[in-house]
Amino acid sequence: MLLLGAGWILPGSARAEDPQRTSYTLIVANNASLDPKQADLRYADDDGARYYELLAPQSQQAVLLSVLDAETQERHPGLAARTRPPTRAALLEALQGLNARMAADKAAGRIPVLYFIFTGHGQRGAAGEGSVSLLDGPFSRTDLYKQVIAPSTAGLLHLIVDACDSYFFVNSRGALPVGPALGAAVTQHLAARELERYPHVGVVLSTSKAQESHEWSAISAGVFSHQVRSALAGAADVNADGRVEYSELMAFIASASQGVEDVRGRLDIFARPPLLDRSAPLSDLAQKSGLGYLLIPEGQGGRMWVEDTRGVRLAEFHKERERALVLGLPAGRGYYLRTPGQEARFTVAQGREVVDAGGLSWTALSVASRGALEDAFRDHLFSVAFGPRFYSGYVASTGAAPVTLYPGPDLSP
Repeated sequence: MLLLGAGWILPGSARAEDPQRTSYTLIVANNASLDPKQADLRYADDDGARYYELLAPQSQQAVLLSVLDAETQERHPGLAARTRPPTRAALLEALQGLNARMAADKAAGRIPVLYFIFTGHGQRGAAGEGSVSLLDGPFSRTDLYKQVIAPSTAGLLHLIVDACDSYFFVNSRGALPVGPALGAAVTQHLAARELERYPHVGVVLSTSKAQESHEWSAISAGVFSHQVRSALAGAADVNADGRVEYSELMAFIASASQGVEDVRGRLDIFARPPLLDRSAPLSDLAQKSGLGYLLIPEGQGGRMWVEDTRGVRLAEFHKERERALVLGLPAGRGYYLRTPGQEARFTVAQGREVVDAGGLSWTALSVASRGALEDAFRDHLFSVAFGPRFYSGYVASTGAAPVTLYPGPDLSP
């Protein structure tokens, strides 16, 4: 158990016998396209900024390579000064610095964990090799293995990729033609690049088939990346142990997308945990970090989302009433917890602070419609409740290694 403050307890604190894990984050977020026939994206930079704000408080070092547009700089004041352009030179320099720090951690007996995240355009070359777009040229699948995976000093490496026809040949952002059965294609291409030689690497990939499903203007973000961040913030923590494992993230995204009937909004993700540790957490809220926490207790349920006072939506979920939920949120700002009909304002003043949603005051909320696909997302995304029942059925149908389910978290004073 981990004491968070104000007398509350979060289950699943770091176990004394576990080696200390240190986290590092490298985010590449690029709106620009290398193909003059392919329009630039609108929100890849927003996704990068939101990944940074979620993961930086949990990381020893976080690097964001992006050119933030005017709207994103306005939403995230001061962040542009901490970014560098997403060029090959900047990427390799960032990797060199992170690898040096992670090597030192290993020498000291710690397990360094690297998050390598890309949001933006991808393309498939004439020879069939996928690549993603940097400002100054493509970064290919061969580059990924030679310059990111093979030389990495990370004990665990989590790859999160949101890009159409990326180096894993998975349709995500954009609207390139759909190839063969995606699951089989992904497995084939992963094997072809001998990812199995790197058992410390796990992957989370989006395989959506239409650009419209990724760029949701109502939240100024990509739907897949929004769901991943919601999961990492704690919304996918089905057994309330403070950790989000790969199977939990996969089940969470499956439940979030299940109610969407519009084919443009369907997600078909691929995720595989590191073979070295199939229970390795993608997120661990019990680790020391600068995040604060929102506790949504038993008895409160339904579709909810959290926005800050800048209008940035940080997490979204459909909570079962029978279980409590704890979300990690960046400290030092005001928030709104919203449902389709109500909202409650609260503030997370400092890291490790816990806000109990059971004591918040609610007021009426009106929601505007923005069109057919906006209606589909507004009305049906996150329309299916996520909890132990959905999770148990999902892992039974997929054969994923399940987490241990608990009767419920001990959140008593």
